[in-house]
Amino acid sequence: MARQNFYADALLYDILHAEGTSHDARVVTRLVRAWGPKVTRGTRLTLLEPACGSGRYLLALAKHGHRATGFDLSRGMIRYAKQQTVQGGHTERVRAFVGRMEEFTLPKAWRAHGAFNLINSIRHLESDSAMLAHLRSVRRALLPAGVYIVGLGLCAYGLETESEDVWHGSRVVRGVRTRVTQTVQYLPAPQAGARTTRKALRAERVISHMTVTAGHGRPAQERHIDSVYTLRSYNLAQWRSLISRAGWRIVATTDQDGLPMVPSEPGYFLWVLRPI
Repeated sequence: MARQNFYADALLYDILHAEGTSHDARVVTRLVRAWGPKVTRGTRLTLLEPACGSGRYLLALAKHGHRATGFDLSRGMIRYAKQQTVQGGHTERVRAFVGRMEEFTLPKAWRAHGAFNLINSIRHLESDSAMLAHLRSVRRALLPAGVYIVGLGLCAYGLETESEDVWHGSRVVRGVRTRVTQTVQYLPAPQAGARTTRKALRAERVISHMTVTAGHGRPAQERHIDSVYTLRSYNLAQWRSLISRAGWRIVATTDQDGLPMVPSEPGYFLWVLRPI
């Protein structure tokens, strides 16, 4: 899984994705309490985030008293997450380390009530074998009856057209207002991907252009970051089949607010998974 250019600057990534962080963290904890190991009311949870990026979810969870562990392939992201943990005074509740989604281990003391992986991050795993290896590692990291909450969007092969999203973020950094805008174009996988496990036919192509502006008026500093990467595609049948092959089952499907939903193609859902 190659590092993308837009992912190389942890601060910019954190600025861009800050909005909604607290909301998503609350949804995760609510779903883990509803579907994970039975705990008494008020029990602080231990949670795991593979591909944690800048650690924004880890810090949000720690602020609510939970313990959170995260890992990422990017050393820059983990370095940033650790810095933010120290600055926020959460070193007793947050652990972050460099690791791969396909193969990782946790100390027994940090085994989790629940794990989570949101906004299609899991789709960076490029093959069924990589996904199966990842789910084996997650299984080992969970407590008995632990659950894995995966935010994954289903595709509809042959029915989707090219689409575009625009993301905005802003923050004062060392006294200077920094604005980040990311325009993302999505080129869906070809229709033939519905009948194969082949990497090339299961790849959605993503083209990102990021504009970073620091300061007000003139002379404002502006720079541009371009990236191209792929996300593995799944329709409903492919996703259900893979979960079954991995020895897991889907115990609930919700929207991004944690409300029950019947999955459809295309569409983004939170999948609550539990090992069989």
